[in-house]
Amino acid sequence: MLSASHRDAKGSVSALAAADPNPTQVDESGLGILDTLGSVVLLTRDATLFREGDAAEFYYKVVSGAVRSCKLLADGRRHITDFFLAGDFIGVEALNTHGTTAEAVNDATVVRYERGMIDALVSRSPRVGRFLLGRVCAELSEARSRMLLLGRMSARERLASFLLRIAARSRRDDRDSIALPMTRSDIGDHLGLTTETVCRTFAELKSAGLIEARSPHDLRVLKRPALAALAQGI
Repeated sequence: MLSASHRDAKGSVSALAAADPNPTQVDESGLGILDTLGSVVLLTRDATLFREGDAAEFYYKVVSGAVRSCKLLADGRRHITDFFLAGDFIGVEALNTHGTTAEAVNDATVVRYERGMIDALVSRSPRVGRFLLGRVCAELSEARSRMLLLGRMSARERLASFLLRIAARSRRDDRDSIALPMTRSDIGDHLGLTTETVCRTFAELKSAGLIEARSPHDLRVLKRPALAALAQGI
């Protein structure tokens, strides 16, 4: 079910694909045909893409902006399971219903694909099927890593690992430059930390000379080996 905050754009999906910061990834996987199957959806900040329990009728790909997936815990707290950045697919792992709620972190553009059409394409193209299976396997691997992150690491280790993971997924040419569209509260709800602890830990990493904050949403890694060692608990 689509939120009232959605607005389908009349533009061309192919035109958006041309502006994709990593179009080669799609082409090499044989998914260029998706450009003819999807429709563009514009999301404003905090708009809901789908809710937990909604029928999984579509797959999505983020073109610009960022999307978060989250669950409301029994005690009323929010847990953010992941962030999706430009080039990431959403909902590929879903069964008949979505297991999380997906919301726009900031103004975002996504491409929406009807699940039935993609499933039919997969049945005709093993290459596409392998690509999507790879996405699911990567998602499961990320989930296992996040379980370790929340269960065994200190606040400094959690934040260091998070920053390196976001940097690795960034489309920026400068690998030490990190765009953080999410708020400190979002990061805390993802890492199992309070907002105050996240802010304090950012300050500690800056004081240690590991990172530089050009703005709350634009960071630079100054000492990558030291940050990586911290993320590994060394």
